[in-house]
Amino acid sequence: MAQYYIAKNNQQLGPFEVNQLLANGLTPDTLVWCAGMSGWEAAKNVPELAGLFVAQQPQQPQQPQQPQYNQGYQQPAYQQPQYQQPQYQQPQYQQPQYQQQPAYMAGAYQQPMGGGASRQKVDMFMMANKDNFPPEKIPYIQERLAMVDDNTINSISMLSFKNPTTALLLSIFAGGLGIDRFYIGDTGLGIGKLLTAGGCCVWAIIDIFLIMGATREKNYEMLAPYI
Repeated sequence: MAQYYIAKNNQQLGPFEVNQLLANGLTPDTLVWCAGMSGWEAAKNVPELAGLFVAQQPQQPQQPQQPQYNQGYQQPAYQQPQYQQPQYQQPQYQQPQYQQQPAYMAGAYQQPMGGGASRQKVDMFMMANKDNFPPEKIPYIQERLAMVDDNTINSISMLSFKNPTTALLLSIFAGGLGIDRFYIGDTGLGIGKLLTAGGCCVWAIIDIFLIMGATREKNYEMLAPYI
């Protein structure tokens, strides 16, 4: 039977069996995750959990039938109840205690034990290659890598990513020959720069400012099919 983790009050709890989720505060909008799911989903969108909330719906109370009075029965006189004004007590305000934002919401996703690649392999890969990818995609890459298995991590580690600094140096010293574009796999642009002498040097100068970003994008395109 699948075991689910739940995100509650900015904390990751679990794992729980299906019959334990309601007792631990599960609601239709609570985010849940289990092995085999591609990401966190609201509980109401998970087919296995949707039935829990149908069972919780209260039954519509049956309206009592109005008694049939015998002929000659006199309805008792209505007496207005005496209303007592409740005594209002002002609630005592308690300042909320702010808890540290969980790792999976901050970008550095921590995979629950029992599924996905080992955290050590993910950390080693990111330490060695974090400068090879666009900075804005680093949190997403970390999250996705934590969900793949060890075999996939091993395959990714064998990919030959291009170094943006090396591409920059090639662009500075040999950009007019298109070697920087050949280096990152842009063969068509490399041939174009070679035949035009770097676009009469204008193209070569512009590429000095663009080549590092282009290298990181090429590396991300190489990584994307695995995550």
